[in-house]
Amino acid sequence: MATVNVTLSLSSTDLFAKQTLSFTETDTLSPAGDQQVIGKLYLTGDGTEDQISLKAIAGTDNRAYIYMKNLSSTSGEFIEVSGRRSAWATDSTANDWFAVLGPGEFLFIPITDVYNIDLEAGAGNPTVEYILMEKAQ
Repeated sequence: MATVNVTLSLSSTDLFAKQTLSFTETDTLSPAGDQQVIGKLYLTGDGTEDQISLKAIAGTDNRAYIYMKNLSSTSGEFIEVSGRRSAWATDSTANDWFAVLGPGEFLFIPITDVYNIDLEAGAGNPTVEYILMEKAQ
């Protein structure tokens, strides 16, 4: 069985006036579901939704982790990220995104009840890299 080691560290001495921020979380994931996908998607531009199509990840016992990074370094090339929950290969509705990735930004989150991941560029044609790791049921 494959394992993925995850570490997240946050630290700052000046974010809060009276408190230092310093913590590190680590975990070992064991993705073993049907879908283990890595790729890049070259977005087609502002106003057009591009999709990462998935086999249904549905229910509380069927979960996955997704890592996604906006590879652009150009100001204004942000990416709106939304999850389609009702049907394959259909677009999300306007303004239903759950994240916006600016140039160089990334996310790593658990997901469930998703058929597609929809991506829309705010401007230009940014590229997103992604890894999807489905957990075993």
